[in-house]
Amino acid sequence: MFIRSGFVVVIVGFTLTSLSTIIVALRYYCRYFRMGSVGVTDHLMLTALLLTWGNTTINFYQDTTSSKFRPSQFRFPVSIPAPQIRLGQFLITLQEKRPMIEAALRGTLVTWWMYRITYGIALCFVKLSILYFYRAIASHATFRRMVHITIGFVCLYTFASTIASIFQCENPSDAWSTTAFLSQFDGVKGRTKPPKCYDPTRLYLFTATINLFTDVVILLLPIPTLLGLRVPMSKRLALIGIFSVGLLAIVASCVRMWVMALWSQSPEKSAQFGADLLLWGQVETNSGIISASVPFLRLIFGRREKEPEEKRRVVVPPRPIPTDNKPLRIDSLKFFTEPDLGPNGSPVWEPFITVPASLSSGSRGSAMLEPTRPHLTV
Repeated sequence: MFIRSGFVVVIVGFTLTSLSTIIVALRYYCRYFRMGSVGVTDHLMLTALLLTWGNTTINFYQDTTSSKFRPSQFRFPVSIPAPQIRLGQFLITLQEKRPMIEAALRGTLVTWWMYRITYGIALCFVKLSILYFYRAIASHATFRRMVHITIGFVCLYTFASTIASIFQCENPSDAWSTTAFLSQFDGVKGRTKPPKCYDPTRLYLFTATINLFTDVVILLLPIPTLLGLRVPMSKRLALIGIFSVGLLAIVASCVRMWVMALWSQSPEKSAQFGADLLLWGQVETNSGIISASVPFLRLIFGRREKEPEEKRRVVVPPRPIPTDNKPLRIDSLKFFTEPDLGPNGSPVWEPFITVPASLSSGSRGSAMLEPTRPHLTV
């Protein structure tokens, strides 16, 4: 069973974007209900998710329009009689068939023009969300300064690449002109006046390189600060592991850059690797959203981990003083009866206060308690 590569892009795009939507929703739940605060970093990630849904919708229309023609139909010139092909019971020349595919071709060119713009902006918002999170936790002045510099750089190059993508041609509408696109396959020079456009492949390779560079910078930016924390090494390594989840986005960016190099070699290669380029673009954007949001989801299990500990707490009552099960007896009548008299008629008292001799040395206040006799008996 043959499955179009464009249809695979649509399936993967909708699956990954749906997963990203679930992750971002859980992130909002944790931030609002568990932490009690939703910040700029969360809103930036939500904007990136909406733009990713826009890219997924554009991929759907790219597959729908491109499935109505084959790139091999562009290779026959218009100026000479084209060979005839049999389609069912009708004989249709390629010259007559070309106007039939122009509507679908125009849709493909428009969606590609829109995709180049929204793709770069979506990646920009993903990176800004991560950088604003760094900015919120940054306490060191140098780290905070580096975060601000990276934010400014990401915004500037995204703005420049977006403007360059919009004005790929002197007249922006020439970017989706079917006449200008088909003129490069006619084989007769001078028949159609070419529009004033620049070759966009260099721009795409440059932006792919900058995206990979900024991904690596954002990954490595907090590591020196994490290594300098005064916590056990195991906790530092755990924090580094959490922040290194974005390594998947870097791998996807590397693969996409390699596909971009193959895609930009020729128009035939562009038709061959176009679906792969869109596929890895979806993987790169969604992996950035997921990897930046997953560390917040640990708060979901915070209460579940604490409840068993509280249930296991048992209040141990103080141990009773052993009394051999005999009640204490106080003969209070002796305080009121006449004491025994001695030979000289004075009462005789039994000793009841005794200061041990050990207090006479080696203890605090021994000078005050030091007796003149070994024992002081009253």
